[in-house]
Amino acid sequence: MTNSESTTRSRSKDTSKTAVLVATVRAVHLRWHDPPHIFEDTFAMHMLTPFWHAVAKYRLFKWLVGDVILGVYRPVYPAIVLRSRYTEDQLVDAIDSGTKQYVILGAGHDTFALRRMDLAGKVRVFEVDHPATQDVKKQRILKANGSIPDNLTFVPVDFEVDRLDEELEKAGFDSQIPAFYSWLGVTYYLTPEAIRDTLDRLAATSAPGSRIVFDFKIAKHMMSTEWRTLCEKMEAFVARRGEPMLTDFTPQSLGDMMARHGYTEVEMIPPEEQRRRYLGERTDIEPTAFFHFAHFSLEPQSQEEE
Repeated sequence: MTNSESTTRSRSKDTSKTAVLVATVRAVHLRWHDPPHIFEDTFAMHMLTPFWHAVAKYRLFKWLVGDVILGVYRPVYPAIVLRSRYTEDQLVDAIDSGTKQYVILGAGHDTFALRRMDLAGKVRVFEVDHPATQDVKKQRILKANGSIPDNLTFVPVDFEVDRLDEELEKAGFDSQIPAFYSWLGVTYYLTPEAIRDTLDRLAATSAPGSRIVFDFKIAKHMMSTEWRTLCEKMEAFVARRGEPMLTDFTPQSLGDMMARHGYTEVEMIPPEEQRRRYLGERTDIEPTAFFHFAHFSLEPQSQEEE
């Protein structure tokens, strides 16, 4: 087993804990923040355990758990709803342009297939995650919706034994037509080797014109002193719980790495651009300064590169 496989595997086995926390943040945003909402996840509450449902539903629990016990995470909460909004904006544009496949890497409790039934006839959704997480997800979808959406395909991947590209193919993914990938909340927990390995596997199984959106942590020297302190506290917190943050980038270093793997930059979205697009004059939400969003397309290799 390679180091990249080990790193990805250890992350995937813990995804159910992370997935429910992310879904809770989306539920809290819809319930407790004033409209207009950045991201309306109307099914998020259905994805929660009884404990996290109470956290999202009751103000006292939300304050005690979200603001006090997990207060070190508070700077990250805006990034969760902002990255979801940005990704789905780009996805809808891609679908309108004819993209017919959507692959969610580390899908967790994403609810796109439930919320956007209006797009069910236009796009097939492939959710990639650890089998244990998906078993829980299926139960919650059935309870909330009565059935699994017809356009949703689960792709169980245990990175200890499975290859992402092979499992996508088995699930019916068509490598001859472009796809849109989302890869949220993952890159900073992986080694550079694991990131490059995933990019290579996606490039090997994707048609030219495919696109990927993901978030990444910027290098500390690009942060203000205040944000660097908050970031270091968060890093220490997650490391103590067995999920160390391993990789960061500058926009230049990320662009260079992506280019070496055959990807062309569409855009990168720093916090100030996140604010301009989605927050305007709001003061109740502050973009997370150490997370940027990235959007790349997969271009055909030249003869020399091949």
